[in-house]
Amino acid sequence: MIAMYLDSFAVREDTQLTPLKVAQKTTFLEWDSQPSLFKHYPYFCYRLSLHDVPALTWLSHVRCITALRSVAQNPYYQLNVPSAGNLQPLEIYIQARNVAGVLCGIYHLDVLSEQLVLIQEIEADGVESYVGMENRFNGFIVMVSIVPFRCSWKYGLRAWRYCYLDLGHQLGALNATVRHFGLDMTKMSQMEGEGLNRMMGMGEDEFIAAVYGIGEVGVRPVKELKNPLMVVQPTDYTIKNEHLSLNIKKTPLYSQNNYVTGWDNYPSINRSRRSAREFNASAMTDAVMGILMQLVVPKSLEVVTIVLQAYSMHHGVYRKSRLSMAGNYHGEIVHLLLEQRFIAGANMVLLIYAQQFTAQSHIEAGIYAQELYLACEELGVGCSGIGAFYDEEALHWSDKPLLYAVAIGGKS
Repeated sequence: MIAMYLDSFAVREDTQLTPLKVAQKTTFLEWDSQPSLFKHYPYFCYRLSLHDVPALTWLSHVRCITALRSVAQNPYYQLNVPSAGNLQPLEIYIQARNVAGVLCGIYHLDVLSEQLVLIQEIEADGVESYVGMENRFNGFIVMVSIVPFRCSWKYGLRAWRYCYLDLGHQLGALNATVRHFGLDMTKMSQMEGEGLNRMMGMGEDEFIAAVYGIGEVGVRPVKELKNPLMVVQPTDYTIKNEHLSLNIKKTPLYSQNNYVTGWDNYPSINRSRRSAREFNASAMTDAVMGILMQLVVPKSLEVVTIVLQAYSMHHGVYRKSRLSMAGNYHGEIVHLLLEQRFIAGANMVLLIYAQQFTAQSHIEAGIYAQELYLACEELGVGCSGIGAFYDEEALHWSDKPLLYAVAIGGKS
């Protein structure tokens, strides 16, 4: 436990932003050199459309492209979850067993085509033994991986933070989808990450980071896979960052069942979720701000809300929905978030702090932020998650490490 804390402290120190660091990185990116965004298995692999099999309908809402535009003559994909600015550092794999209309096997979720791509059929074998099970699991085992280089290409070692925040967003979407479709989620335990990575055919460029069971444990015993799955590189090229890869590789797999809100129109708000880049403060009411302050916050987190503009609410700092310090903090908040001017138009900014600086706390900050996005979409206001800020200056609002900020305001 002490070693893990020291490692987390080192990552926190190594990934902090200061005004000097930001000034030293004011160069333009060569977007033509961006690594490939999605993993592609060979053409000869069997494919199954998520829309052709009723039992797979729910998967089409877990991770999906909702819009496509062009930026610098390159495709810019907008998903139902944030992706670190079109860096797409995540992939999803599915083991399906005894699912109507689906061959028992291990699949890759191809987001571009909305298909499951069969990597390997299974019978009495499977990945169960690597996720704490002795018997075959009937249903789906969902595995979410991190591809660090897609993010470190732009952000260097600070990509560690964004990978886990994005993972949290993705798990929030998974949890919300499972709840909406009335499926059963089984908690995993005693998971063996290194063995699972090896059997899934992953090298040093991709790591399984979270595993969930959607279904139930059966009574028949399961065998281990005889051989690892085929190896397919997650990017067209890579540059090693051993410090980043080592910290992700040694992080325990995540499989907590987190509270999420049930939304009657979840499929609609899930696919219309967007990160706002401008706000109209007059279009957001104080009542909506009050509702957002009441969302359930994971126990590992502390949320400090800064009300910047309102009709009758006091401007200032709120903790647990109560005003703790009145005042106008426009300038301080905009500066804290790297002088991004659009933030000044927001009605409120939520600063998400953690009791400890860990991968788990970042994941749970992302899960909470995904809840905020969906709530804002339901309430008709704009929302934008912000992972870039001056770390030391964030201590002005709390003595805990800041993990994430979310700006919210009326839609323009």
